[in-house]
Parts: sequence; structure tokens; C-alpha cells
Amino acid sequence: MKQDKLDNKIPDYPVRVWEMLLIVMGAFALIGTALIGLGSKMLNNILNPVRAEAIAESLFDYEIPGDSIGVVGVNIGAKKFAIVKSSKNPSDIILFVSKVPLKQRKDENSLSLDIILQEIFQGNFTPTASRTENQELCGRSVSVLIQEGEQIIENQTTPISVVRYIANITDNGVEKNVNILANGKNAEAKALKVFNSLGCRF
Repeated sequence: MKQDKLDNKIPDYPVRVWEMLLIVMGAFALIGTALIGLGSKMLNNILNPVRAEAIAESLFDYEIPGDSIGVVGVNIGAKKFAIVKSSKNPSDIILFVSKVPLKQRKDENSLSLDIILQEIFQGNFTPTASRTENQELCGRSVSVLIQEGEQIIENQTTPISVVRYIANITDNGVEKNVNILANGKNAEAKALKVFNSLGCRF
């Protein structure tokens, strides 16, 4: 008898469609906010100049004439990538360095983040001539691709002369890549000076 009275006193509130919609929208809003926060933190880490230089220095010893500043640094597991440039405005030297396990390199089928970032930061470089030379990198003779060309940089309309050095070296199942872009007067001498300063840190 008492149970019947209790059942009669408890009102039945069915969940309406609009209430379900609000719950679902609230859940999406929470997830969206979390993803935006996470993405913002990740972007801040990637674009942190101090972190970018620390990653670059963990891969190679290097010297950029004048002074250098970090641009981008990515550290995902065993894969590392960094961009460092001269502190001049506009920069006359950009250094790209990366490290990736050979096994991971073979397994990659799509464009990797380091290639995409290189393309973004080296801009519209157009090679007009190229040659290959054997040079020393980290105590070994390696094949270096040297490209000469032109590039329009940062709000300028006139192209400037650019020289690019590209090389890689492998050790203990790890590939390290170097890409140096130097522009302006004595571009090749500047690129060669940075290349000769490189020392591997395996």
C-alpha cells in the first residue's frame, strides 16, 4: 500500500527531444573546447624559438653567421625536426635539420610533416641549376646536392639569388637530413660555411 502511494507521488518526466539535443550539443562543445586548447598548446610548442633551437642542437652542432633564432621544432617519438634561421631581417640563412629512424622512413607513405614545413618556410624557391659534390659531413664523405636558383621572400617583388645544400647521413638505423638555404650576396659561401660547421650528434 505504501509503495503504491510512493509511486503515485513520483512524477514521470520523460526526456524530450530538445533536452537530448542540448545534452549532445553540450558534449560537443566540451570536446571542441578541449581540442582547441590541446591544438593551441601543441602549436605554441612547435613555434617556440627556444625549443626549436634545443631540438636542432640535439641533432647537430652548427654555426650560423651573426646569430640564429629557432623557428619550428617538432619532436614526435624518435622523429625530430627543426628549423633555425639567421637573426637578420629578412633572414639570409635558413637551416632545416631532421632525424628519423630508417624503419619509420620506409613505412611512411604520405608526405611527412617535416617536408611540408620545409616547403612552407623555404617559400617559392625555384632552382635554375644543380650539381652534386662529395663533401665531408660528420667525418664521412657524403653526396651533397647543391642547387642554385631564385626566391621571392617576405613582401619583396624582386627575386634574389639563392643556394641550397641538401645532404643526409645514416648511422645505427637513423637517418639525419640537412637542408641549408642561403640567399643574397655570397649565398654559396654562406651555405658552405654553415655546412662545414655541422657536427653530428647521434
